[in-house]
Amino acid sequence: MKKKLYYEIFITILSLLASVVILVELTLELPDNIAYILDTLDNIVLVVFIFDYVVRLILSENKLSFIKNNKIDLISIIPFNGIFQSLRIFRVARVLKLAKLTRLGKLVNFVVLIYKFKSRADRFLKTNNFEYILIITIVTIFLGAYGLSVTEDKTFLDSLWWSFVTATTVGYGDISPRTTAGRIIASILMLVGIGFVGMLTGTISTYFLTGNKNNKSYRGEIIETIQEKLNDFESLSKEDLEDMHKVLLSLKEQE
Repeated sequence: MKKKLYYEIFITILSLLASVVILVELTLELPDNIAYILDTLDNIVLVVFIFDYVVRLILSENKLSFIKNNKIDLISIIPFNGIFQSLRIFRVARVLKLAKLTRLGKLVNFVVLIYKFKSRADRFLKTNNFEYILIITIVTIFLGAYGLSVTEDKTFLDSLWWSFVTATTVGYGDISPRTTAGRIIASILMLVGIGFVGMLTGTISTYFLTGNKNNKSYRGEIIETIQEKLNDFESLSKEDLEDMHKVLLSLKEQE
């Protein structure tokens, strides 16, 4: 149980890391040495994803069903950069402009990674009603920034920076309130920030620990539905039985 939990956390962190790396490569003009480091990191993550996919494929009982149910995982391990670079063999690089294709490949990888974990992000935000905590915290940070800009005669950007570092309890000290109103705002921000960090930690733990329980509950509902249909066995067609068989195989592979 713990090993699976740690593994899920590890894969999730890798996915976020890969998304950040790809986004940086797409949006910034990087020096060659930095670009080389990021490309190497991207390739290492790709190898881990390939290993993860291959192992799960080998362990699955129905290989074809596994591939059908994990299309996004399959797309995410396609080395688009390597494919585009191989076009040099056919002398197409001059016409298609290899650099643009490489950037397109990175963009495809980025979109796939974001789509792959969209459902996880949605479920995470709904865990412990964390989405409301996040909204409240963001609104408080902006209100605190506005309050400081008025009471301390600071620019809104400076106030927003101060409000953020105060709420995250970092507190660099480059900006500090001098008025009573400013100090009250700082106190509120610190309390909200402490509460947010606590909720974030608890939500992360709850998200990973209850993931399997939610799956089991979902599996139970499906199995109960199938059992109810089997009670009226005579009315079931051959196609109905085949569909039930496929569903049960899919549930078995997810264990």
